[in-house]
Amino acid sequence: MSDRTPLALVTGAAGGIGEAVCRRLAASGHILLCVERDEALAEKAALAAGPRAVPVACDLSDRDAVAALCARVEDEWADSLDVVLLNAGVIVPGDAVDASTAQLRLQLDVMLGSVMELAASAARAMKARGRGHIVATVSMGGVIALPGSAAYSAAKAGLRAYLAALSCELRGTGVAVSGIYPSAVDTPMLLHEATHDGSLLNFLGKVSTPEEVAKVFDRALRKRRLEHYVLYSDSVLCRVLESFPWLVPPMLGPAEAIGRRGRAKYLARKGIIEGRTG
Repeated sequence: MSDRTPLALVTGAAGGIGEAVCRRLAASGHILLCVERDEALAEKAALAAGPRAVPVACDLSDRDAVAALCARVEDEWADSLDVVLLNAGVIVPGDAVDASTAQLRLQLDVMLGSVMELAASAARAMKARGRGHIVATVSMGGVIALPGSAAYSAAKAGLRAYLAALSCELRGTGVAVSGIYPSAVDTPMLLHEATHDGSLLNFLGKVSTPEEVAKVFDRALRKRRLEHYVLYSDSVLCRVLESFPWLVPPMLGPAEAIGRRGRAKYLARKGIIEGRTG
C-alpha cells in the first residue's frame, strides 16, 4: 500500500474502547486493520469501522498466531503503518491462590507478551520510516494493584514499564510511545467483573464511557506524551498509594464498602440486581 494511505492497527477492535477508537481513526482517513481473536469478531469490527476497514483474525494467546501477525506488521504493512493501538484485554476475576496456570498465562500472554511482541515489530517498522505512534491501553490497575485481579495488575504494571523503556529507546527516531490509563470503563469486560466478583475497587468512582477513553486517545496522538490518564484525579491518588503500598491494606475495608455500593449502582443501570437480570 502507498505511504500516502495511512494504516492504523487496532487490537480488541470489536467492542468498547477499540470500536470507539476505530471510528475516530476511520474518520481521520486511516485504513483500519481490525484485529480480533477470531474471524467473526474481526468481521464485526471491520463492519463497524467502515468500508475501508480490513478484518484481521489473531488469537493473541496463541504465540504462533502473534508471530505471524508481527511478520505482517514488519513486511506487508510496514511502509504505511501510522498508528498502532494495542488494546485487547481479558480478565479472570478471583484470588491468585485460586487461579489455574492456564488462567494466569492467558492474561499475561494477551495483555503483556503479545503487546510487547507487536510493539517491538511496530517500532522496527516505524523507526525505519522515521515516524509513527505506538499506543497501548494500560489501566490504573497497572499503577495500583487490584486485589482479586492480581494477574491483570501484573500484566498492566509490566506493560507500563515496557512502554517507558521503549519510549526512551525510540527517543529522537520520530516514533512516539504512549499509554492510556483509564479507571473503570463501561465495557463488556467490566460487566463481566461486576457479575463475577471482580475487584470492588473498580467501582470506587466514576465509570467512564468508551468514547471518553477514545477522546484521551486523540489527545495522546496530539500530545505524544508517554502517559495519559482518563480520570486525572484517580491517577493522583493511585500514584501516591503506589509510592506507599503499606497504606493500601488498612484502606481496603472502607474502600471496598464504597466499591460495593458503586457496583450495585452500576449493575442497576445495566438492569441487573444482585446477579439477576431486571
